[in-house]
Amino acid sequence: MRTRHDVWRLTRDDGDWPEVLEAYRSAVRAMRDLDPPPGGSPTEPRSWQFQAALHGRNRADGRPDTRHGWSACQHGSWFFLAWHRMYLAAFELLIQGFLDDDDWSLPYWYAIDPDDPAGAALPPAFRDPAADNELFTAERSAEMNAGRPLDGLDFLAPAVLSALGDDVYATDDGTNSFGGGRRDRPAYSGGEQGSLEDAPHGSVHVLVGGVITAADGTPLRRGWMGQFDTAALDPVFWLHHANIDRLWQVWLDIDPDRTNPVGESAWRDTRFTFPAFAGGDVSWSIGDVVDTRALGYVYESSAAPSAIASVARRGPLERIEVASGPPRDGRPEVVGGVVDVPLFDDTATTIEMARPATRGLESLDERRVLLRLEGITGMVCAPLYTVYLNIPAGTPAADFPERLAGTIATFGVAEASVPSRAQDGTGVTKVLDITAVRDRLLADGLWDPDTVTVRFEPVGPTGPAVLGDGPADTATTPDIRAARVVVVLA
Repeated sequence: MRTRHDVWRLTRDDGDWPEVLEAYRSAVRAMRDLDPPPGGSPTEPRSWQFQAALHGRNRADGRPDTRHGWSACQHGSWFFLAWHRMYLAAFELLIQGFLDDDDWSLPYWYAIDPDDPAGAALPPAFRDPAADNELFTAERSAEMNAGRPLDGLDFLAPAVLSALGDDVYATDDGTNSFGGGRRDRPAYSGGEQGSLEDAPHGSVHVLVGGVITAADGTPLRRGWMGQFDTAALDPVFWLHHANIDRLWQVWLDIDPDRTNPVGESAWRDTRFTFPAFAGGDVSWSIGDVVDTRALGYVYESSAAPSAIASVARRGPLERIEVASGPPRDGRPEVVGGVVDVPLFDDTATTIEMARPATRGLESLDERRVLLRLEGITGMVCAPLYTVYLNIPAGTPAADFPERLAGTIATFGVAEASVPSRAQDGTGVTKVLDITAVRDRLLADGLWDPDTVTVRFEPVGPTGPAVLGDGPADTATTPDIRAARVVVVLA
């Protein structure tokens, strides 16, 4: 049984170039030697560009190129974790083939470790700009390449804890879940992201990618990690996703009552296929890979963060049944909402809340409260947006850290905004549990059961998504917005 190790632990023990990264660099070089000339289209399945295209590759018009099994990544649904687990497993087999070493395993980069903030910097091997270093790329945030840690750890670490605190893997009832919303069949983008896919996963993508600028500072495009069609070109992508895969196991190990949805055939029996090193394909159903040991590996550690005991526990929710009349007592229900909400405007959006159908108005003070951001679209946005509740007008939100409701990452928003065969262009949906903020406001006498105000604060530089050949003049005016923002009682 192979072990995937923590890349920062290896670096601290063995120096900037531990053996596993030396081997990785060698294999990446061999894969890039199989790439086509500049401007060409990859045809060799083992090449670096072909492997990255399996995750995403755009046509000239900006829509996903689905030839050769490309643009197959799963985002915004309960397929997200399983597809990426298989993608990494097939990639790992390729690396082993190039190295002729069946014992080689991907290390993982725990970029947002609540117990080790220093791990938020890129490992040195990925920052070394030497000409022969295949792990370095300039298509990355200059700050990250300079050794700075990820921005916003003070609110990203709580996002990891919050995700690991979600007890339900998948839902279709409008509430939050760890693994994503249910779907009948795979889809490239759009849909409802799970809590792990959003800030813990997406924030690393957009912050590592950053914004590539011209010499005069004009934003040109997002770095490789910041978009579906280029993310897997960055060698650190694979270490980041190894950690996301590991956090799936961490989530399961926190509570023996937690389960994957193996009883649902629409999830369990869905199969994905990837190129094999010796030719042909490797293929797995999701049911084949729910245990990493079936793929031949375990993680160095699947221990939960030390603060996980402080995360509020939430019991599983029944699925909503469509019926006439008000929902039965205790079922999730929408109690207020607004439409067409700009996320780039730091003025507050006020949501008026109606009397719940299932109980009296006092249930707003007693039940779990969720904020659903539905149909988020846009091509120009910041990497992250923090979401605050009931911030006084004209006051910096940073003065009220206790009113931080959560963080949303914009990775995949641009792709979900473009209609294609792969998805309908109606954007992504994100769900934040705002119960803890409601409780703090209640304790301070500041919770109004009739209205709640929501403020979105950008984090990081605003940059454009350039899909395909991109526009002649890159837009710089933020356009990210949500089709609807609603308050849900659960």
